[in-house]
Amino acid sequence: MITQPKYRLADRVIDPSQCTIIKDGCLLKVELRAMQVLLCLTKHAGEPVSRDMLLEEVWSGGEVSDNAINRIIGLLRNQLGDNAKSPSFIKTLPKVGYVLIAEITLVKEVTKEEKFTEEVIAGSHIDERDTKTVKRKLFSILYEHSGKFVLLFISLVSLSSWSAYQYLSSDMLDISHSQNTELKRLTFLDGQEFSPVLSPDGKYLAFSQRDLGEKNWRIGMMEIESRLVVYLEDPMDSQGYPAFSPDGSRIAYLSYNNDGGCKINVVDKHSRTFGKIQKITDCKRKLQSTSIAWNPSGQSLFYIDEDQQHDYHTEKKVFSVSLNGNNKQQITQPYSIGRGDYSISLSPDGKYLAMVRNVRWYQTQVILLSLETGIWQDLFTVDLLLHTVAWARDSRSLIYRSMTGNLARYDLESSSHTQLTNIMQSIVSPISNQNGEIVAVLGEFFKTEIWRFESNFENESKKIKGKDKKNLENKVNKVTKYIFSNGMNYTASTNLDGSKVAFVSNRTGVPELWLKSGDEDGIEVKLTSFDEIISIKDISFSTSGRYILGRLNDSPFIYDITNKKIEHIDLKVNDNIYNVSWGPSSSSIVVTLDTLGLSSLELIDINTGELIQSLAEGGEYGKYSSNGMFFFTKRSGGGLWTLIGGEESLFLEDFTITSNLSWTIVDKYIYNLIATGGEYKLVRINIGTGERVYMDIYMENLSGYSISVDKFGAIFMLVSDPQNVDVIKLDYD
Repeated sequence: MITQPKYRLADRVIDPSQCTIIKDGCLLKVELRAMQVLLCLTKHAGEPVSRDMLLEEVWSGGEVSDNAINRIIGLLRNQLGDNAKSPSFIKTLPKVGYVLIAEITLVKEVTKEEKFTEEVIAGSHIDERDTKTVKRKLFSILYEHSGKFVLLFISLVSLSSWSAYQYLSSDMLDISHSQNTELKRLTFLDGQEFSPVLSPDGKYLAFSQRDLGEKNWRIGMMEIESRLVVYLEDPMDSQGYPAFSPDGSRIAYLSYNNDGGCKINVVDKHSRTFGKIQKITDCKRKLQSTSIAWNPSGQSLFYIDEDQQHDYHTEKKVFSVSLNGNNKQQITQPYSIGRGDYSISLSPDGKYLAMVRNVRWYQTQVILLSLETGIWQDLFTVDLLLHTVAWARDSRSLIYRSMTGNLARYDLESSSHTQLTNIMQSIVSPISNQNGEIVAVLGEFFKTEIWRFESNFENESKKIKGKDKKNLENKVNKVTKYIFSNGMNYTASTNLDGSKVAFVSNRTGVPELWLKSGDEDGIEVKLTSFDEIISIKDISFSTSGRYILGRLNDSPFIYDITNKKIEHIDLKVNDNIYNVSWGPSSSSIVVTLDTLGLSSLELIDINTGELIQSLAEGGEYGKYSSNGMFFFTKRSGGGLWTLIGGEESLFLEDFTITSNLSWTIVDKYIYNLIATGGEYKLVRINIGTGERVYMDIYMENLSGYSISVDKFGAIFMLVSDPQNVDVIKLDYD
């Protein structure tokens, strides 16, 4: 194995093997492709690097648009803290290319701050190297090995966890560590690849692919040796989830239209081309995801579908069907409270079917079915949504994405877990072929940022008479990119005066709770330190701004900003919790409980965890206003409801929410973000008068998932930009 040493660009520490940059005490993840471009520039430091050189050395001579190269250069400049007009790192040479102008040195020792950042945040060791090595030779070696797209891994230093998290993670899996895994990049395409799988002989790769910004997917097939890619011509809008037959001569896949039509098809595979398409069966209307596995006989398929007897969405199940479309049978019956069965994988020896089942909100169970005996066996559970599981070559272990965000192996005999990878880049959807060769997807599909919008609701409200003011023009005065990094930044919540914003970010590896103070140039501080993936949801400030309420998976917590302390709220309930919000004061919270599919809203004492009051049976999301009024939505039926004298009363009939975070209450106003014809409007409703004011929001890639508003009308929303992702192959022991 070849270890890639770290180096400095000026005062930035670059770690190619981890795809990270340390800048000003912060550790930033870098796209694999961006790191390859940086290594290419480093190899030719001080010399012009043309577009053709980048294409040849980074994209292996493939066709790449100028916009794609410009995006990568812009991303590198942003993460290095560079300025294109007055560069310190990457200088543009008009009509020539780019040149790296920063000083380059080997990392022999690091500062205490950098050591803290790497060991506590990144979980890596510092390698000390012989600085007498010639600089140019060093980076030639660096680039040569990175050009093969092999990521090497170094040992993980366990992160220290805070006491509340120890409480929460007492049932979590005990995972040991392994270093004998390498990742080799297979695709170099612009856009996004998903659901990849190798042919049984390992010579072809099939995958779903779409260009950035596109909605529809198509099936691509690449010959590994030549890298020639051909695409399937199917009359329906999208295709995905390919699966090779045992002899490699056919590919089964899902094909669907955006208006709801859906089929499972099989297409003949010829050398470098696709052949005849055959429909096997219809699937549930509006189904746009599945998982397909061939029976070892090659005469039938296992696949995921919903019950077609109902015209509404139900839990997903495993079915089997013969290739002639007959003998369709339901194989599984999942719990009614989960989302059902999401993925299946056939063992290389053809004896077992591994299955991923969603059993609770953000909880996944991995189950094993013996095809010889028909016996089911529960293997293990993880507190995140898995896309897939894959089989190792020996049919005695499974590969899956663990709570650390890396890939791990589960041994069927010993029931032990071993971590296989250790990088900060996201790895999802490991899929194995009939010989246990595994491919996966590397990278984040979306980069989310938090933007701040200033409105002038107050001024415009005075100009127009009447309760329903639908004809206002765009009322956004100023738009500022407020929180951004190389990673996901989401679930923003501002305090009442807008001086603090709490948010969730995975910029240092796994999701963490962060706090930003002041304006767009304010300081961003990480409040938590996890070493495993935790779903952080429903964050909101108390009225005083001192406390942050949230949920770790399904466990409520409160973070005290003054004392920098987190407290777990031990609820005296056994039902599933899937939402929390503040009660009428900071001594109580509202929780949404799910009991076998029936929801209810309950008021809970944060100190004792005891029930104070049952608020609304059938209520789904509830919030208190500053004057103590309680408003809520219902799981069944629309409208916004309130309680008057303890009795339910319909407050607004025309009220629909996108999510629990897409509406909020600030002082005397209710704000709701709604989608209309592909665009968004923010509606402000006066609680006392019922007056509505509509504000159009024109913003590309705006997400309707969440909003937060301060008392001055500043609005914090999410912008989600699609990112390039690629397919990698695992070489493992």
